[in-house]
Amino acid sequence: MKKNVLFLLKLTVSVSLLVYLISIVDFSATLARLRDIKIGFAVIAFFISIGMVMLSALKWKIILRADGLDTPYLSLLQSYYIGNFLGLFLPSAFGGDIYRVYALSSVGKGVGKVTSSVLFDRITGLFALLSISLFGYLVLPDTRYDLLVVIVYLGGIAAFFLLTSTKAINRLDLYRHTPVRYLIQMLTSFRSYRLEPRNLLKILAIAFLFQFLIVINNTLYTHALSIDIPFRELVVIIPLVFLTEALPISVNGAGVRDSAFVFFFVMLGHTMEEGLAMGLLVIAMRYIGGLVGGSVLVATVLQKHMATRTRER
Repeated sequence: MKKNVLFLLKLTVSVSLLVYLISIVDFSATLARLRDIKIGFAVIAFFISIGMVMLSALKWKIILRADGLDTPYLSLLQSYYIGNFLGLFLPSAFGGDIYRVYALSSVGKGVGKVTSSVLFDRITGLFALLSISLFGYLVLPDTRYDLLVVIVYLGGIAAFFLLTSTKAINRLDLYRHTPVRYLIQMLTSFRSYRLEPRNLLKILAIAFLFQFLIVINNTLYTHALSIDIPFRELVVIIPLVFLTEALPISVNGAGVRDSAFVFFFVMLGHTMEEGLAMGLLVIAMRYIGGLVGGSVLVATVLQKHMATRTRER
C-alpha cells in the first residue's frame, strides 16, 4: 500500500512538472526543434549508449571479481541490458538493479555479495557524478557555500574509508541483530573492493569515463537539435542536470530532469524551448536505447523456452 502511494506521489510530481513546463513554453517551437532533428547525431549517440552499457558491465565484473565472484562478462552484459530495459517501466531508477541482483543470485551467486556489488556499482557512479558536479558547481558564477560543499564532499569520502575499516566492522560485529548482519556483510564486501588499489582505480576510471560519455552524448543531442552551446558549458551543466535524477521525488527523473535542463539553459542565455527539447530528446533516446535490452530479454526468454522443450522430449 505504501509503495503504491509513493509511486502515485512520484508520478504526480513528474506529470505536474512536465505539464507546467509545457504550459510556460512555446510548445510548438519545442516540437519544431524535435521535428527538425538531425538524425545522424542521434544515431551516433545511440551507439555510444550501447558502448556505455558494455563499460558498465566491465566495471561490474571487476567489482565482483574483487569479492571472489568470477562471473562471465556476457552474462553480466545480458543482465545489465535487461535490467536497464525493465528499469524504464518501474517507478524507481533502481528497478533494474533489483533484476541484476535476481539474475546473478538465481544462478548460484551469493545474494549478499551480489547485492553489495550492485550497490557499489551505483555508489561509484554517483561518486563520479558528484565529483564532476562539484567541479561544475564551483566554476558556476555567483555560487555560495563553496567551502561547505567541499567539506561535505571530503567528509563523505572519509566516512566511506572509516566505515569500511577493520576496526569499524569489528565494532559492528558485536551486535547480533539481523539488519546489522547484512550491513556487516555489505561493508566487508566494500572493504574487499578497496583493498586492491589497482582494481579500485579501474572501477573509478570506468565510472568517470561513463559520466564523461554522458556529456558527449548530450553534446550530440545539442547538435541534433541545432542548439549552439559550447562544450565547456555542457561539461559544467550536464552532470548537475543528471544529478537531479538521484532525487527520489519523481518517476525515473521525468519532469525534474527536464526542469533542470530548462533552468540551466536559461541561465546560460538559451531559451526554455531549447531546454525542454533537450529533456524530451533525452527521454526519447533512453526508451529507444531500451529496445536493445528488450530484444535481449525476448531472446533470453525464447532461449529458455527452447531449452525447456528440448529437455521435455
